[in-house]
Amino acid sequence: MKLCLLHSKPILLTLLPRQVFTFCLLYEIDKGKASPLHPYFLHLPRSYSILAAFGELETQALQVDYAIWAAQKAVTKAKYEWEQAFTLMKELKLKPPLLTFRAWIWATGTALDLKPNYVRAWANMGISYANQVFVGCMVQD
Repeated sequence: MKLCLLHSKPILLTLLPRQVFTFCLLYEIDKGKASPLHPYFLHLPRSYSILAAFGELETQALQVDYAIWAAQKAVTKAKYEWEQAFTLMKELKLKPPLLTFRAWIWATGTALDLKPNYVRAWANMGISYANQVFVGCMVQD
């Protein structure tokens, strides 16, 4: 368990670092123009081609049984991780569009896209990925 301070209210998180990173991204987006990252967010892709984002049509187009299974498993895993984070997101009153599974998938894709760059930079500073995620999530409004 990790302690994350949001709105000066301690909340114990049992989420994985990638879930916290995804949540923190949605939390920052929820701030809208008040976020110092808002100009950056405007330039992010609107969608990602990750397995968890595959619908039934894309999944069946894979044709190979193992590939179909992998895509279905990715969707199931993403839904599970979203459900784990959903209570926290709702408790912190994120805007309804940011509470959706579709928003979670987008934020997950963004986090996956950003992670290699951040992990490399943090490693150069001697900071582990997990520690940085939790430090980055300590927000005081």
